[in-house]
Amino acid sequence: MNLLKCLLLVVATMFFSSVNAQELKKTVLGIGKFSYSQPFTREDSYMIRNQIVKAIQSTGRVIVVDHDSSIDSNLRAEAERRKQESAMDANTVADMGTLNSNSILSVSIDQLLITEEIYEEYKDVKTSNGRYKRVLAGRYPYILASLTYTVKITDCETGMVQAQRNFQKYSGGYQRSAHKSVYATELEAHQGIMRHCVDADEFKLLILNTFKAKGKILQIEEGNAKKAKTVYINMGSSDGIKEGQILEVFKEVDIAGETSRKLVGEVEVREIMGDSRCLAKVKKGGAVILQVMSNGGCLPVETRNVEVGFWGIKY
Repeated sequence: MNLLKCLLLVVATMFFSSVNAQELKKTVLGIGKFSYSQPFTREDSYMIRNQIVKAIQSTGRVIVVDHDSSIDSNLRAEAERRKQESAMDANTVADMGTLNSNSILSVSIDQLLITEEIYEEYKDVKTSNGRYKRVLAGRYPYILASLTYTVKITDCETGMVQAQRNFQKYSGGYQRSAHKSVYATELEAHQGIMRHCVDADEFKLLILNTFKAKGKILQIEEGNAKKAKTVYINMGSSDGIKEGQILEVFKEVDIAGETSRKLVGEVEVREIMGDSRCLAKVKKGGAVILQVMSNGGCLPVETRNVEVGFWGIKY
């Protein structure tokens, strides 16, 4: 067991030495198992995995640890060797698979459908009485691919599912300008949909709404005798927040001996001042913010749910 403790200590030291102090407050999200069956291949699994990892990293909200990386593969190999030597049991091996992760993301690649569809083209034809009617001008076959997969995020400590969502992606169609199908064969359709199987904005939405960036109001920057107008918050660029983003402000209250939170206001990020500092304008709850801060209280702040708008992610 001493050897096991040394191994765990070395791995933990390597991990945390690569993460600065500001990032330590972020959730560590491990990329876990991607399950699939025919007609999917290992290459398909990696293509989906790489696109998902890229989308997650672009949010700046979590620290990504891919448990299928070479380092983790070596760790699992070493764990398996020691398990065979009766140095550790199966539960310990499982624990090492999620080492340093707060949550684990797993994916089930469910279904790939490739079908031949028909595009019907119509045109307006002038009749003998001078009126126009719509008539079928032609029927053209094309190939359409449909991919579905399920993403699940699980809390490593409690085992509770934090989020689960089914994604469906379509690819293919008929190109009217070229008078041909986007894909000529089923193989082309399979390869094509795998290259573009993750909608980055939709996946960012899942991550941003599952893992809220959290902080607190540090001090009031500007205000009057009645309310706070602008405040400093201990959240910045490393938390993945954006200028113009709305943050929710909470007040901690004691209910029957337990601490609870009550939504008391909103602030809008006006300036990102560094990795862990921003200036925000108070939109709601200025009087409560002034009262609590004047009495030395604490006001937790966190990002609210975002959505996808016409121009992308709407913060």
